[in-house]
Amino acid sequence: MSPYKQAQEVVATFQRYLSNNDTSEINNYSLEELRSADEQLGQRDVGSGFRIAIQNKIKDLELIEARVHESKIRAWNLLTGVLIGVVVVGIATWLFST
Repeated sequence: MSPYKQAQEVVATFQRYLSNNDTSEINNYSLEELRSADEQLGQRDVGSGFRIAIQNKIKDLELIEARVHESKIRAWNLLTGVLIGVVVVGIATWLFST
């Protein structure tokens, strides 16, 4: 599907969303698809409802993506801390055992 047709499909979906408030259709789009559609639209219809809805959905997906990334970092930090703790206890036990 051409990028222009994809952008028009996204616009139509968000216009339907604004009329019926059914999020099931707009939740099917990925962050990349929405960014691409937003870029294809350029400066056209910047203040319209569907355009604001597209940009809000992009922000929501970016926030979710950032939270997932942060949770992975926290998990790695926890795992690293536990491993360092085990190594320190092992070295201390080995050094100070009588």
